[in-house]
This record gives sequence, structure tokens and C-alpha cells, in this order.
Amino acid sequence: MCAVTSSTSKRVLLYRFDREPFPAIVNPSTYLLENGLELLTAAGTVQNLRYEEVKALCFVSEGITTADLFKDNIFFERRPKIPGLWTRFNFRDGSRLDGILPHNLLEWPASGYLITPPKAGPARQRVLIPRVALWATELRGVVGKSDASLRLPADSKRSPSGQLNMFDR
Repeated sequence: MCAVTSSTSKRVLLYRFDREPFPAIVNPSTYLLENGLELLTAAGTVQNLRYEEVKALCFVSEGITTADLFKDNIFFERRPKIPGLWTRFNFRDGSRLDGILPHNLLEWPASGYLITPPKAGPARQRVLIPRVALWATELRGVVGKSDASLRLPADSKRSPSGQLNMFDR
């Protein structure tokens, strides 16, 4: 159901449209529900939030409480080196964020997109963006594993028999 697979709980920062971000904990194998997210708050209560309320769920390292996902480094400065689909996400509230989606569509949760954000590190390891939080997405580029895998074989440059070589130089 989700690309994050682990038996332990993961720390997250929950971003909502109408409130300040807050820290929580999720179980990676069960936090995605049919109609929303299930998380454990710092107060120890279990909350179920509808996807419409959630802007993003940012996976962070232990002890990180700094909410900087939509403040600093929201775009890649240059073409990223991580293999995947370089995508720009436009949120309902007008904010934007770049991220890398995996090439394999089967790794995408049905409820949203699990991305690697710009400047990934302890404060922003992975980000889940619900589909209903967005009004548009923009594919910025396809980043392959290596340039050699993207090159055409030498035989493919030959013109088919009977074809004029008008544009070959």
C-alpha cells in the first residue's frame, strides 16, 4: 500500500492547510486509510484525518520538529541526480513544491504521491502529498539511472531502406 516498509513507527510532521504543522507518529504499514490518515499525536491520542484536510505529511528523523518544508528549498536548483520523475506540485492554497517520484507507478500510493523532496535530509526524508491537496502537477523532467541506459543503439540511427537522408549530417 505504501512504499515505506518497516515494522517500526515513523516520526512525521503533518502540514494542514488551515493550521500550523505539528509532530506525530505513524505506522508505515497502516497509516494510509481509505478516507484519510491515521496518526498518533504527541499527546498520545490517535487521530484520523481526512485527506482533504492534509496538505503534506513529511517523514523526519527523531527529534526533528522544525517545519521548513514550504519555507526553504522548495525547488531543485538544477536538474536532480536522483533517478525518477522530477515533478512540480501546485497546491490548492497556491504554494508549490518540487519532488522526485519513483519511475515505478506501482510504488505510488492510491491516495497520493510519496516523493523525495529537494534538499532531502533528516528534516525532510520523504513527503506524502494527498492527491486532493493539489490542483495541478507538472512534469519537469525524467531522470534516468545513467545516461548510457538512455542512449539509442548504434543500429537505430540508420535510415530505413528507401528513406531519403535529408536531415542526416
